[in-house]
Amino acid sequence: MIPDDFRPIGRDHPDFPPRPERVDLDAAHRLGPAAAVEAKWESMARSWKWRAEYEVVRSPSRVYPRIVELVAAARAVPELRRLYPYTSHLMLKFSSTTTIPYEVRLPSVEPLADGRFRVRHGEVLGEFDSTGEALALVLAHAPPGLGPAVPGESGRGR
Repeated sequence: MIPDDFRPIGRDHPDFPPRPERVDLDAAHRLGPAAAVEAKWESMARSWKWRAEYEVVRSPSRVYPRIVELVAAARAVPELRRLYPYTSHLMLKFSSTTTIPYEVRLPSVEPLADGRFRVRHGEVLGEFDSTGEALALVLAHAPPGLGPAVPGESGRGR
């Protein structure tokens, strides 16, 4: 359902938020997996922040899921920051490889419209009010020895 205050806006609209500077993910991948992971976290933080700002201008009364807060909180957790993050359908996922096909060995976190966070690993493992609670459950499911992300099969020799 489209909110009553929905406003289609274009780049020429005075409230249109400026797009963030792009992170060169290809250059980061050439530097190695650690650089690719750091660049991906930065790219996600910038792009989701912009998207949230855009949605506020476009539809002020719509509650935008707390993805920006989730990405920032996950990025601050050392064990997660070493993994390659990506989102799919607003769900934050963590890969042990930096290229597709991603190797996901941890639960994902989905920010819900009601402000809560759902953790799932195939099935729903729990719903929480805070990012900290959700991420703690993600870490509780980490397999032993889950280390920093490495290049995937398609990224070897990249």
